Order: sequence, then C-alpha cells, then structure tokens
Amino acid sequence: MNIMFLLIPALLLAMEVASMAAVAISPPKHTDAPTTEPKPPDDTKKLELKVFILSDGFRVSSAAQQQGADAGKALDSSAPTIPLAKPNAAADDYDRYDYAALGAIALDFKSAYPSETVVTISAENDVPAQVLIETMDALRGWDCKLGQVKADEEMPEACMFFRPVIEAGAG
Repeated sequence: MNIMFLLIPALLLAMEVASMAAVAISPPKHTDAPTTEPKPPDDTKKLELKVFILSDGFRVSSAAQQQGADAGKALDSSAPTIPLAKPNAAADDYDRYDYAALGAIALDFKSAYPSETVVTISAENDVPAQVLIETMDALRGWDCKLGQVKADEEMPEACMFFRPVIEAGAG
C-alpha cells in the first residue's frame, strides 16, 4: 500500500518535468449551406499555398499555379517542384526530402504575402508520417517558437505558415 502513495506523487512530478509539444492542424474546411450575410468583395489576392508530398519530392502550388510549371500551363505534374535531396536513399530515410529548399520557397511566399499563415498539405499514401511532420516544421519555420506566444501577442518574424490544413490524397 505504501508503494502506491509514493508512486502517485512521482508520476505527477514526472508530468510536471516532461515537456510536450503539439502542432495544431485543421481539417479541410467545407460548408453545406451558404452564409446569411453576403461578404463584401475582397480585392486582395489570396495565396492559397498548397504543398503535395510525393514519393519523388514536393510539388508546390499557389492560387492554382504550380511553381516551376511551363508558361501557359497551370499544372505540370511530370516532375515535382522540389526533387528529392537524396534520390537513391531508402524509403525510410526521412532526410531524403529537401526540406531546406521547401523552407526557402516558403520564405519567398511569406515575403510576398506577409499576412498569410495557412498552408494546405497533402501527401501520397506511401509517405511516412515523419515526412509530413518535417514538412510542417519546414513550412512553419525552423526557428518559429509558438509555445511562448500569448493569444494577444504578435507572431514572431520566424513564423511563416504555422496553420496547416491537412488534406487526403496528393494531386
């Protein structure tokens, strides 16, 4: 009986010391019924950044235009926008994707659209979950620390696209 009295405070203390982190993600947004109030027309262009994780790299598109696609073509799915950094690496080698190049493209988009924070991420069925997590980290920004930000504070400069929306299926 005495071991139980010692075990409970020890577990509570261990939970105080253990640090945990969570990345907030949102499901895709769909509406069934129209809203009652009409929205005023918005003249600002939306980014609509989408990242597709493919088995051979990343395909990045914004506002229905794929990055690196030929002129006049909205999509050129013959090749990914960012090919694999290590194409001959094993499928369970998560560093075979070029996260640095993805972060650089995200930084370019963030400088062009500083108020945008949402990115839609989609992946093929055979992409490991760790690759999805690393992709969210690269798009959020490696130096972005959201844990210390309060609700009414301004987001740090290092935070780029920290509100991911995960969709099923790439393409």
